[in-house]
Amino acid sequence: MSAGVRSLEGVHASLPSACYYEEGHYRTELERIWYRSWLCAGRAEEIPEAGDFRVLEIGNQSVVLTRDEARRVRAFHNTCRHRGSLLCEASRGKFRQGRIVCPYHAWTYSLSGELTATPWRVENGAFDASHFSLYEVAAGEWEGFLFVNLDPEAEPFDRRCLGGIPSRFASWRLGETRVGRTLEVDLACNWKVFWENFSECYHCPGVHPELCRIVPVFGKGYSTHEAVAAPGAPVAPLAEGAVTWSVGGKSDLPWFDGLSEEERRAGQTYGVVPPGAFFVAHVDYARLVQVLPLAPERTRLVVSWMFPPRTLSRPDFDLDRATELGELVVREDGRACELNQRGLRSLRHEAGVLIGQETGVRDFHDWVRERLADTG
Repeated sequence: MSAGVRSLEGVHASLPSACYYEEGHYRTELERIWYRSWLCAGRAEEIPEAGDFRVLEIGNQSVVLTRDEARRVRAFHNTCRHRGSLLCEASRGKFRQGRIVCPYHAWTYSLSGELTATPWRVENGAFDASHFSLYEVAAGEWEGFLFVNLDPEAEPFDRRCLGGIPSRFASWRLGETRVGRTLEVDLACNWKVFWENFSECYHCPGVHPELCRIVPVFGKGYSTHEAVAAPGAPVAPLAEGAVTWSVGGKSDLPWFDGLSEEERRAGQTYGVVPPGAFFVAHVDYARLVQVLPLAPERTRLVVSWMFPPRTLSRPDFDLDRATELGELVVREDGRACELNQRGLRSLRHEAGVLIGQETGVRDFHDWVRERLADTG
């Protein structure tokens, strides 16, 4: 941190700039944060049947998710136990005849990960196949979402791993929704730059003019209505007449059944599962945004829009209109994050400064520091 930043009483400095591009620091974050956390791995509908699979890339780790013969979610490192070959080259597909076969020497595994065949191996009586099952990864499922944890000591997954999210989103019955559109975007920025952008709306007036017309509080540089509301005022962050995130704020789609008046009035309900995902639910659809680190200065976003089945089956359903504003915001945020990353390489910029509205960024930095300090 520069002397100039230290000398300003009451000013909070950001993380050091090198934390956003140094390879060694990035590896430490992978080991202490990403490889020890429950991460959202997408939607269960992507692997509906036994033998269906998809591959998830997290840092330098590749994970295969599938369902065994009992349709239980299973996850394994995408690595053969023979000499470490990659098992799955495709990002998704179906294992033939319920077998996972290594493309190198054809070692074969069941959908539960047990080694079942080693073709052409010379038998010497000392080989015990039970010692060479696939490396299992802890996996779980909640309301149609898949989760993995790369920590070999991870506790079994249950709702408690998600904090207050299950109760917050109970009214939407997200397990009944289906994905209507998925957008995948690779950004030239560190994963923390994206989360910092998410954690504040100081950038919103200049970056998101269309969104600010729908959520006026964003246009004041704040993330929450409570920050500028009068004491006791009802929470109504959307503009008058707006009901959802769409261009113009209107919706001709069916609303979710069972929403409370407060949930309808709020118009947007957020839930964060750091470091890998956040959820947003509106009256007529919901979104999942997965955040995946690929390299010190590369991050992948996978954005999924989910709708009730009755919405997707409507002949007049306009998917482009339903996702237009969300896609615009993703592109705008992506450009801002990439500009931020490029500037961090300055020889003079040792650390940034956080202002009053950026308490969410400060909280995020504290969260990162706490996990980096955990060497257990």
